[in-house]
Amino acid sequence: MSRFRPPSLRTAVALVIAALLVAGGVAVPALASPAPVSACPPCDDGFVQAAAEHGLETAVAESEATVRVHRNDSATWRVRVVPTDESALNRLAENESLARAVAGDSFGVRYGGGIDHRLLAADVRDGAFLIRYRTSGVVEEGPLGTSLLTYFRDDPGAYIYTDLGADELTVVGPEGTTVARGFGEIDGRRMTATALPDVRDGPFVVFAPAGTPAPGLVGGLAVLGTLAGVVARNLLAFVLVPGGVAVGGLIALRRIAGPARDRDPRRLGAGVAVGGAAVVVATVVAEGDALLGVTGNLLLGVAVGTVPLGLGAAVAVPAARRTLSVRRLLGVSVVLGALVAAGGARAFGGDLHATLALGGALLPAVAALGRADASGSDGTRTVVVLAVALFVALLALAPLTALGGTLFLIGPVLLTLAAVAFVVAAVPLYLLGGASVGPDRPASTPERRTTA
Repeated sequence: MSRFRPPSLRTAVALVIAALLVAGGVAVPALASPAPVSACPPCDDGFVQAAAEHGLETAVAESEATVRVHRNDSATWRVRVVPTDESALNRLAENESLARAVAGDSFGVRYGGGIDHRLLAADVRDGAFLIRYRTSGVVEEGPLGTSLLTYFRDDPGAYIYTDLGADELTVVGPEGTTVARGFGEIDGRRMTATALPDVRDGPFVVFAPAGTPAPGLVGGLAVLGTLAGVVARNLLAFVLVPGGVAVGGLIALRRIAGPARDRDPRRLGAGVAVGGAAVVVATVVAEGDALLGVTGNLLLGVAVGTVPLGLGAAVAVPAARRTLSVRRLLGVSVVLGALVAAGGARAFGGDLHATLALGGALLPAVAALGRADASGSDGTRTVVVLAVALFVALLALAPLTALGGTLFLIGPVLLTLAAVAFVVAAVPLYLLGGASVGPDRPASTPERRTTA
C-alpha cells in the first residue's frame, strides 16, 4: 500500500492561507431584522401612534399594566395610560367608538405574528385611559405541574422586545400558584417589574403549585424541559457536527500522513513561518482602514497567523527546536486558549470569531500530536486532549437555548467550514511537529575523485 506523499510546501501554504482567510474573513451575514417593539405596545408608542392616526396629538405621561394569567393558556391585560394632552383624554372620554378604535389600533406590530388578541373594553376613568384585552396561546404547561408564560419571549423572525413599555408591569398567576421563575420583585403569585431583563430571546415567567419545595430549581427545570428540543438542535448544529468534522479530520490525518521525520525541519519550518506571515500581512492589508479601531477580523487574522509564524520559526532555528517537547507545545495551546477565553466574544467581535480564534490556539497542540507520533509517544492521548478541548470550546460558545431567526443556521454552516479549514491548517502543523524530532540534514558536499 503506497504511503501518502505530503503536499509540497507551496501547496500546503497556499491551502492554509486560503482556508484561514475564508474562515476568518467571512462574517455572519446580518439576520433578517425583526421589528423592535415593547412588551406592552398600548402602554407607549402603540398608543401614541394610534392616537395620532385618529387626530389626537399626545404623548404618554405614565403607564402601568397588570397581566392576569389563566389556566386556559390565556392572559387578561389591564392597561392604564395617562396622556400628556388633557384634551385628547377628554375626546376619548366623550367618544366611545373613538376610544375603542384607538385602543384596538394601539396593539401595533406585536400582535401581527399569530398571537390571538381581543379587545374587551376601553374607557376613561380617574384621569387615565383604561384598556382591557385578552391574549391567547401565551401559556404552556410545563413539567412538575408548572405553567410557563411565554408572552415575553421574542420571535426572532418577526419581533424582538426592547423594553416593557409600561413604567410598571405586574403579572398575577392563577390561584393556587407561586412564581417559581421570573424577573422583578416576586411576592407569592405576583411579580412586579419596571424593566425587561437582557436575556437571550426574552424571559419566561414560570408558575409552580403553591408550596412547591425549591421553586427556583423547579422553575429552571421547567424552562430546560420546554427548551429541550431547541437545545438538542443547537447542540447538534453548533457542537457535534463541526467538532466531529475537526476531530475526524485529525484522526484521518494521522492515518494518511504518518510522521514526517524525514522532512528537513529548517525548510519546513521556514515555509510554515512564511505562510503564517502571509496570513498576518493579508489580514492587515484587508483591514487597513480599521487599524486604528481593532476589529474582530483584524484581531483574528493576526492571532491565527502569528501561531504558524512562531512555530515555524521555532522549528527552523536549531537552538529553539531543541527546546520543543510535546508537553511544551500543549502548554502553548493552553496559554493561547486561556487568552482567547479571557478576551471572549466581546474582544473578537462575536462568538464565531472567538471560536475561530480558539481553533487557532489549538494549532500548537496539532504540532504536539505530530511530534508525539514521530517520536513514538502516545499520540492517541494527545488526540483525546485535542478533542476534549475542541468540544469544550464549541460547547462554551454555542447558543444552546437560542430560538434562531430566518438565517440562524448560517452560523453552524460557517462553523463547519471553519472546522474544515482547521483540518487543512493542521496538515502542515502536523508535519511540522513530526519534523521537529529529526536532526538537521547535513549540507551535501561534492564527492572528491581519487587520483591515480
